[in-house]
Amino acid sequence: MNYTIDENKIYLSIKRGEKINETILKACEDNNVQFGWINGIGAIENPEVGFYDINSKKYIKKIFKGDFEIVGLTGNMTYKDGQRFIHTHIVFTDDQFNAYGGHLFDSKISAAGEFIIMLSNNKINREYNGEIGLALWNCKGK
Repeated sequence: MNYTIDENKIYLSIKRGEKINETILKACEDNNVQFGWINGIGAIENPEVGFYDINSKKYIKKIFKGDFEIVGLTGNMTYKDGQRFIHTHIVFTDDQFNAYGGHLFDSKISAAGEFIIMLSNNKINREYNGEIGLALWNCKGK
């Protein structure tokens, strides 16, 4: 990875073979990020994505084998159980222009990975919501 920082943004280039979420997390740790909103584009291989089934409170996971183009990635960096936590969603296409998407567990970059992390000093913690079965933002203020 390589990146540059401009006021309240990190411009991040993720190299071929590096994992998206893992690399974004490392950049956030290296720069003591309190909160980040993430957007990105690029090309990936073998992404693992999920669809959250609210009834079972579990993710239905699928690994898509092959190379794909990221149409859009969006997400955030917050805190869960006192640790930085990356939460991203992705839409990607195959060579037939079919689109797929969902919660991104992770994927390696296959060609280019260009991301921006918009920073804030507001630290957002996640708290487990038993009704939903996920740790959701706690925005009650400081």
